Amino acid sequence: MTVAELLGNIVDRTPLRQGSPGYSGATLERVVLADDRVLVVKRISPAWDWAMRLTHDTGRAGWLWTTGVMDRFPAVIDHAVVAAAPEGDGWVIVMRDVTDALLPEQRMLTRQENWRILDAAAALHDTFRGEQIPGLCRIRDHLALFTPQTAARERATSPLFAAIGRGWDVFPDVVPQTVAEAVAAIHEWPERLAAELERCETMLIHGDLWLSNVGLSSDQVVLLDWGVASLAPPAFEFTMYLTGAWSRILATRDEVIDDFRAVCGEHHDERALHLAFLATFAELGWNKALDAVEHPDPAIRAREADDLAWWTGRVRHALESTWSPM
Repeated sequence: MTVAELLGNIVDRTPLRQGSPGYSGATLERVVLADDRVLVVKRISPAWDWAMRLTHDTGRAGWLWTTGVMDRFPAVIDHAVVAAAPEGDGWVIVMRDVTDALLPEQRMLTRQENWRILDAAAALHDTFRGEQIPGLCRIRDHLALFTPQTAARERATSPLFAAIGRGWDVFPDVVPQTVAEAVAAIHEWPERLAAELERCETMLIHGDLWLSNVGLSSDQVVLLDWGVASLAPPAFEFTMYLTGAWSRILATRDEVIDDFRAVCGEHHDERALHLAFLATFAELGWNKALDAVEHPDPAIRAREADDLAWWTGRVRHALESTWSPM
């Protein structure tokens, strides 16, 4: 059915709130149709969604459906989309309600469950290996999303940007000077690191592989929110995933990295992995620094300080062995 047909059959609707006060601005509602089907309707527009605007997105998540790209996703991935269409200056995307498959915030993952997620992402990457799909998020735009420069410019847009600015303010105080200077250089010229990553093998990646966008059913991995789907190396997907997921996986960081290498198999690129550690730290190091210094829970401060030290070690190794912006 088309979007118009589906939305014409609504008998009940409930607005949904996204979990973070800094989310980018999409609107969500759960609707019940006359035939008792329950769907989730998402409306996106660069007019109110800062992530769309900053990544030059005119409806990426919608046209991935309408152009048939999602039809080619491997069977192990459930994207949940059933219809999409332009609406005004944005898009409306209709999805099955997959709430029951989504991971509760405190849910820990076994190593095997984590393998399922990595393996599903690898299946996606393999499906589109060697293809240049137009309209995907550029790496340089991804890298520029959370820089101090963007935070200063977008401060009035969302409370998230005030936290980003504060995080980068404390960052030089909690990492070695060489790391702080390298990250500052990446912020100043994100296109340089983007060019290095683009010299690696690139393909369609989800681009926002946080556990809040992931679910597990009996035989599929649910992956939601394709707005920053990117053309990038798989390692760029993985390091972004690792920074948010590691504390909820019943395995060490090194075990998770070994599993990533294993699911990539012969296609694994160690140089891309080193570059991706740099990229992710330059994008999200503000959050690690802020939590390590100012989180109200002492246990979380200690955990994040340990994680910050671990990431700093990875970044120093990448700077010394692979590439430096200096």
